[in-house]
Amino acid sequence: MSPAKTTAQRQAEFRARKAAEQATEVRGIFAHPDDHTEVKEAAAKIARRRMRLAKRDAG
Repeated sequence: MSPAKTTAQRQAEFRARKAAEQATEVRGIFAHPDDHTEVKEAAAKIARRRMRLAKRDAG
């Protein structure tokens, strides 16, 4: 059994996976706490649209 990974190791692997997907982290966006869910849903919708278009173009 391998030893448990540190938080820094897990974060580094996560960032590497996102970089491989050509995803960039967006920081510095401030929204009212009541808008948090709506902002996350909008980002997810954009990501789904991008995946759908990528599948269509690949097929």
